[in-house]
Amino acid sequence: MTRDEVLKWLCEKLGIRDHLSLGDGGATHRLEWIAMEVAHFRKWTLEDVEEALKATEGIRPAARRVREIYHYLAFRLPLRAQA
Repeated sequence: MTRDEVLKWLCEKLGIRDHLSLGDGGATHRLEWIAMEVAHFRKWTLEDVEEALKATEGIRPAARRVREIYHYLAFRLPLRAQA
């Protein structure tokens, strides 16, 4: 998959129209970085991203969830309990 295809797939999974509409530059950058790691650098696979998506299902808003997904992938630490 290309970077743009991965971004589109991630947006569908997160239920957002476009990664640029998150309103948080950090979240936008993290989504783009995740897509680059999957598409070009192959550090993570789509299965890894699916695992991170499942681990962060209840986190809202979307920008915070993106941050937690990135941290899950980058550090493989268990997520803290959400309040």
